[in-house]
Amino acid sequence: MQMYHICIFCSERMGRLAEFINKDTQIKNETKRMTVIIRKLCLTFVALSVVNLFLNAFWLHSLRGVLLWCGSILIDGLTFYISYHASKNIVLTVFVIQKCIWILAATMLYGWEGGFQFFLILLMILYSFGESGYNGKKLIFDILCFVMFVVFVLFFKGNEGVIPIAGMDRIIQILNILVFCVSVAWVSSTFSTESQEYEEKIVKYNEQLKIEAGEDALTGLKNRRSTKEVLEKLVDNKIPFSICMCDIDYFKNINDTYGHEFGDEVLVAISYVFKKMTTDNEYVSRWGGEEFLLIFPRLNGDDAYMKVDRIKDEIKKIAVPHGDKNVSITMTYGLTEYDLGKNPEHNIKEVDEKLYMGKQSGRDRIVY
Repeated sequence: MQMYHICIFCSERMGRLAEFINKDTQIKNETKRMTVIIRKLCLTFVALSVVNLFLNAFWLHSLRGVLLWCGSILIDGLTFYISYHASKNIVLTVFVIQKCIWILAATMLYGWEGGFQFFLILLMILYSFGESGYNGKKLIFDILCFVMFVVFVLFFKGNEGVIPIAGMDRIIQILNILVFCVSVAWVSSTFSTESQEYEEKIVKYNEQLKIEAGEDALTGLKNRRSTKEVLEKLVDNKIPFSICMCDIDYFKNINDTYGHEFGDEVLVAISYVFKKMTTDNEYVSRWGGEEFLLIFPRLNGDDAYMKVDRIKDEIKKIAVPHGDKNVSITMTYGLTEYDLGKNPEHNIKEVDEKLYMGKQSGRDRIVY
């Protein structure tokens, strides 16, 4: 039971620490991503400094080493504090400068075998992600890191540092390699994961835009533009089809009597019936206003007529409530088979003319 309480206590403290690390800065309109990464790196380097502090105090017995690591802890703590009050660019600049000085000082003290020079690669990666675009500051910083590395190779490789680390060099190298690998993996995975998430969001957003661009916002049916594309594909692939143009009877009177909002309810109710009565291989679009266009691939005129007749019966069953009464709906339909000798515009014109004939002859009927 005591161990359970200890685990709960540690879990709560870790949760509070995570909240504290991920806390927003006081700078408005600025993301906290890079700032949070630097905070985590500061804590990581503090842990590295603490371990090195004990190594220098009890094994290497080096006052210079103790001063270096005490100063490193102090400066990382100060950078951590600044991250809550300064902009991302300032925090990044402070961290990079202090780490460049730290790398130089540590390499001078412990020599090439300490492996501190490789943290320059971490700084290059961090600065590359931290600054947007490849600007002049990035180029200058990359050149400075290259120059520093060359200086380390020329003056420190093969030479011992001020503090002899024979017998401890492997431990120091392993510590630095561990922190270096963890830090690089940390920074890279954070930005690569975020990049992938953004890319997935963009892909989904583009797909949604395509859908919305091809749909009528009110009814969810295809719009006129996307329906024309469907017709063109059917014609290009020489797929026979029948088309039907239909129109709500006396829709203007419905709008004038009950209001346009009620008219929208009627359009939605009719669209629901169209969706329910057609298959995934058939197409229904809101052609404009109260007009709809239905496309039946691989159905001849007779089969399409029977299907439209069933749709017509379902539409007549609609009773859209308005106050204490239900409003019934009827539609008139013009239907034709696709004529291989004519383009889609001629066929649409033909069904439009048949629809007009149905209106003239009494409405609520199919003209084929």
